[in-house]
Amino acid sequence: MWISQPYKNPWTRILSHAGFWIGYLLINVLTGLKFYPDKSGLQLLLQFSVSLPVDIIATYFTVYFLYPWLLYKRRYILFALAILVSAALFIILQRMIIYYITYPNFYAGLKPKYGFWEINWFYSFTNIYLVVGVVSVIKLMKISFEHQKNARELANEKTEAELKFLKAQVHPHFLFNTLNNLYALALDKSDKTPEVVLKLSDLLNYMLYECNEPYMLVTKEIQLLENYLSLEQIRYGDNLRLEFRVSGEITGKRLAPMLLLPFVENAFKHGVSKVRKNPEVNIDLDITGNTLDFEVKNSRSLLPGTDLAGYTEGIGLKNVKRRLELLYPGRHQLMLEQNESEYCIHLKVNLSSQNER
Repeated sequence: MWISQPYKNPWTRILSHAGFWIGYLLINVLTGLKFYPDKSGLQLLLQFSVSLPVDIIATYFTVYFLYPWLLYKRRYILFALAILVSAALFIILQRMIIYYITYPNFYAGLKPKYGFWEINWFYSFTNIYLVVGVVSVIKLMKISFEHQKNARELANEKTEAELKFLKAQVHPHFLFNTLNNLYALALDKSDKTPEVVLKLSDLLNYMLYECNEPYMLVTKEIQLLENYLSLEQIRYGDNLRLEFRVSGEITGKRLAPMLLLPFVENAFKHGVSKVRKNPEVNIDLDITGNTLDFEVKNSRSLLPGTDLAGYTEGIGLKNVKRRLELLYPGRHQLMLEQNESEYCIHLKVNLSSQNER
């Protein structure tokens, strides 16, 4: 069922409707001056004011009663019958006003050219329902705009809810991977365990309490990556060859939070952890203008079942791909490649929208 959206201020509705009918009345007066040059504007104003209530009643009855109760419910036959019956009643009411008010008061000594029941039904119907048609078009346009607005709001709410859900998934996914690392160190009774716990605490503090904005400074995201990489370096020690290079115009740039971390996590979980000897991870982050280039290269295992398909099936990458689609539609490129010795993920993002504020 169609529901009209209420005005925030009832006086706005009253004034807008009053303004419409005053304008309609003035148009009738100006038109009447051409057809009745012997009449003054004041006379025509009074004359048309007498019959105006018929137009108002017909309009509101049709638009606010027949439309929502019959037309919008697809009761088309009943709607057509209701229009015909109500139109006949309004036409007769208009004839009564002409015969018993208009002529006696504005055309003294004259009688109507036609008898009371000598009605030109088509002309009379058009005369009344022309304004009904105009109001109907305005009303339908308003409804259409409201539906489009509501659809956009619902789509935005759905997107926002999905983004919050996807972002929330990053936390347990990251925590699961890091706790695995911590567990491995604890089994080895490593002296580095307290340091890992402290760094993990810093990471979780950022993820849970600091990155609640839609977009965070890239410098903060870089710090997040550095902290995570230091954890992995502690875990693998000198066996891991790790490089993280940052270049370009970083200061002041903003990016969706934790968008880059899953790519780095993926490099360790599905790449480094499966390489037995001297694994490598090379990460490059560059911002030129409003374009971010992010590349992660890591060693791959030569064992069966470690192809690119398996590398990209993790929850983390599926999650970040969806976030990219929602946050940067048409403004990002993601390429995943492999050769005999390494996997490579290359992400390019246009940051213009959030950095032009």
